[in-house]
Amino acid sequence: MDKFKRINWRALWIRCGISIIGTILSSFGVGCYYGCGLGTDPISVFVDGLHNVCHLSYGQISTICNVILTVLIFLLERKHLGIGTIIGVFLGGPLIDVFETLIRTNFPLSEISLLTKILILLIGLLTTGIGYALCIACKMGIGCFQFVPIWLTDVTKLDIKYTQMISDGVFFLIGLIMGGVIGIGTIVGVFATGYILSYVLVRTERYVDRQGELFLSN
Repeated sequence: MDKFKRINWRALWIRCGISIIGTILSSFGVGCYYGCGLGTDPISVFVDGLHNVCHLSYGQISTICNVILTVLIFLLERKHLGIGTIIGVFLGGPLIDVFETLIRTNFPLSEISLLTKILILLIGLLTTGIGYALCIACKMGIGCFQFVPIWLTDVTKLDIKYTQMISDGVFFLIGLIMGGVIGIGTIVGVFATGYILSYVLVRTERYVDRQGELFLSN
């Protein structure tokens, strides 16, 4: 009860808001990757591969993966497990299905130009990287797929932009083996997501830190 009284509610609500915004942005970004038809980001290649093997929707596959990764977070990176992680588990997968359907309905691949596809791809790249960064920066629990680069950073002490590349590369290769769709979007995602994430993460963490700790001192 004493710990409950010491909660910094302003900081809590701001961080929860950032976590939700990050989840929405990253889910929208993944939907853009699927919708542009130019190849998905590396993690989505992995999900697409499982989609081909299991014949479930992208959102359903994402939810299953999120649950499994949440267990790994609990076992290996418990300090990063929090409300934000749970938000990602239950919100991320369904939103991906919603955004993919929305994009494909309004921008049918057979009717849009290559330039439009590239613009959708770039929007997906930016929103995915920004969304991942916000989920990490809010310190309310990481998004499930961010577990791998963060765990690698803790183990290897490499900068997160490099461990993000390693993580993306591994997911990409596994997804490719299972028949995931690749293209220029995949290549761009491997090399650019980590830099976008790193750039946004540093600046968002500064803002979050200025809001104070979640628990007030006695």
